[in-house]
Amino acid sequence: MLLRVATLVSKEFIQFRRDWMMTLFIVTLPILQLFFMARSTGARISGLCMAVYDIDRSGASRRLATTLDNRDELLLCHRPLSLAEGYRLLDRGETTVLVVIPPGLESELLSSGLAGSSGVRHIGIVADASHSIPASYGLGAAQAAVGAFLRDTLVGFGEERHALIDVRKIVRYNPSLNVRFFTVSAQVGFIVYQVTLVVASIALTRERELGTLEQLMVMPLSRLELLVGKAIPALLVGAVNFLIVWAGAVYGFGTPMRGSLALLFGLTVLFVAVEIGYGLLISSVARTQQQAVLIVFVLAMVDMTFSGYLVPVENLPAALHVVAEIVPFRHYLEIIRAVMLKGVGLSILWPHAAAMLGIGLLVVTVAVCTLNRRLD
Repeated sequence: MLLRVATLVSKEFIQFRRDWMMTLFIVTLPILQLFFMARSTGARISGLCMAVYDIDRSGASRRLATTLDNRDELLLCHRPLSLAEGYRLLDRGETTVLVVIPPGLESELLSSGLAGSSGVRHIGIVADASHSIPASYGLGAAQAAVGAFLRDTLVGFGEERHALIDVRKIVRYNPSLNVRFFTVSAQVGFIVYQVTLVVASIALTRERELGTLEQLMVMPLSRLELLVGKAIPALLVGAVNFLIVWAGAVYGFGTPMRGSLALLFGLTVLFVAVEIGYGLLISSVARTQQQAVLIVFVLAMVDMTFSGYLVPVENLPAALHVVAEIVPFRHYLEIIRAVMLKGVGLSILWPHAAAMLGIGLLVVTVAVCTLNRRLD
């Protein structure tokens, strides 16, 4: 009995050695998963993009901007010329925190005594809380920086003078900083991504494994018709899957839907089409359905890291930011969060849509060429 079992075990290891692709995944996948997750979640959040709208334009306001920029958590990226421009930066996701320095700040700080005061000055701190965790860090850092600036500037004046400078926090898109809004909207995108990629990647691989691919090849179908016929079911599955998951997120978990469902659905169809291209490319590489699923799993782990699914893309090393720009899932998550949580339109989202379209055209072209060679 032991000899028979040992023979079977030996046969399994021989099979592993022959199937080098699956063996490579088994060996490297845990290491990749550990590295990417530890690298992205273990790093301290820093360098959050900040915009400062300086209405006062004085020496005191410039010192305050410098104090804010000196915080490790914040990085002064933009100096908008109007409040509307600052809000547009928040809508586009180009900044996490907007600090508004009011007019007359320096004169209020330098006025002698309360009698010379012209009223309370309000320093505004506005945060984009569609990403609730970075928003919390950004709000705390900005508030601490303003507090340190006031303590250093008003030392010796007493609590009465401190009361003349008020700090007001405004949390946009997610006033309660509910982490569920951030995670559930991301999960909607991830489910659509995963289901579409799996369905598309096993479409031709299943035919090859079952031995029916040759029968399809002799049918009166062109190569393009064959690929389109395999792509349409995956497209329909992805679209229907999105509607079901979206309804569950909105009506089951209370995730807000502030934007246009038609716009989100249209951009979702574009994203699904891009992922079908990746699925066809996987079909051209994998010899079995098991290999296809393993490749999808590896790709999903990489895309989760570079997409901002768990942590902001800004938390990655600077060199990896370029890689994140060519990940369609990253652009789709930006779209789904912006439409659902911010209610923005295509005028804000078109760069992400254009990026997905460009990546999709490239991937589909490579996939079609590769599949043509493999089918020959």
